[in-house]
Amino acid sequence: MDPIVWLIFLLLVEFLGRIVLEIRECRLTQQGGGILMVLRTIPLVNDIVPLPENRREPVVGNFVKLHEEGHKMLRHATLRNVFKIMMLMLAVAWIAFVLTQMGASFMEAILWLHLVAIPGRMVFHGFCWNQEYEADTYAFRQLDKKVARNALRELESCEIPHTKLFALIYREHPTATLRRTKLHV
Repeated sequence: MDPIVWLIFLLLVEFLGRIVLEIRECRLTQQGGGILMVLRTIPLVNDIVPLPENRREPVVGNFVKLHEEGHKMLRHATLRNVFKIMMLMLAVAWIAFVLTQMGASFMEAILWLHLVAIPGRMVFHGFCWNQEYEADTYAFRQLDKKVARNALRELESCEIPHTKLFALIYREHPTATLRRTKLHV
């Protein structure tokens, strides 16, 4: 089968999959859709449309300060940047492969990159989630359990609720509910 037919088919599958994901998310969280929901279903646009994480900014208390200190102590910013550079190098190699080996146009190469980046983005988000859990654990060990529990409840009240699958696809931070579960708080 011609690569362009596969590309169109996979983009259609992605579009339909994102519609199903958005409907599932609206039903499970009892949240309305809105314009962001529509934008997240469109290929390429969903790569740049930010997902709002919070209804309001959480209070910066000791837990948050120690969480950020944990990121610095564990050198998470450096690790994330190395990961991003590796992903960028893979993206350039992928585009070169599609342009030379498949004889595709530049726009087709970008669309192919968009499709193969979906699982790559989920891997990156899993990597980021692990770092968030490590920073939470660092802060949790420094503070009283009750303070950590209250801080995570405060964060939970501030953020827009999302299911685990939705958060894995769109967010670099796990939901506060997942963080509380991971810390056993």
